[in-house]
Amino acid sequence: MRLAVVMRFSGPVNDTYHYYLLIRNGADPSGQNGPIPVILPPYLNGFATGQNAATAGFTDFVEYSRGQRQPTASGFGLYHLPDGIAGDPNRNVFAARGEPEYTEATPGGDTLRFELDLSRLQPASGEADPNNGQSPQYLQVNILATTTTPTDPIVPDPQKYVDAFGEQTLGSGSFNRYITIDTSQNRLYESTTVPGDATYEPADDTYPTNADPGVDLIYWSIRISGR
Repeated sequence: MRLAVVMRFSGPVNDTYHYYLLIRNGADPSGQNGPIPVILPPYLNGFATGQNAATAGFTDFVEYSRGQRQPTASGFGLYHLPDGIAGDPNRNVFAARGEPEYTEATPGGDTLRFELDLSRLQPASGEADPNNGQSPQYLQVNILATTTTPTDPIVPDPQKYVDAFGEQTLGSGSFNRYITIDTSQNRLYESTTVPGDATYEPADDTYPTNADPGVDLIYWSIRISGR
């Protein structure tokens, strides 16, 4: 099975910014924890953390950036959290796992596309496997875009703008939103423009202000396929 992911923004993708699909592989059908953006000090790893600290908020991620920690030919990289669901993503230590199976980033374009085989999310040797050797079925996911990934624990970064699932404007009730996907069947998950829907994704909602269309997420989709 594969995840086929599309991310579309209000303006052109900026190769120096950072674009993520965050994945929590914890065999958790109810989504008790999941990945959310970090927006203020302490920035921890500079981009994301968990809704709570009971388990890892995310175990894997795909990043697009020409400035990522392990540069790749395509600009896309897959990373794994050491110790998986028992690890701590706030430590900012991740293991590179190469590139997704398919990638697409048109120069000057506003859309990123990639495909990732679920087998690539297998825990490393010696790590606890929440799926007991089977392909992961339930994943918590979030898409996040940010201009910078600061790690200073005290000083705010005035150049950091963020967008992710839900409405990121100040006071929004859907600020820290992630979704749980079921990979056991072919299905399309995608954003809507209907306020109140679980996958509502408005334009012009970057945090802290609507300042950069290059990180303003306006549409996303995740297709589960048996390809």
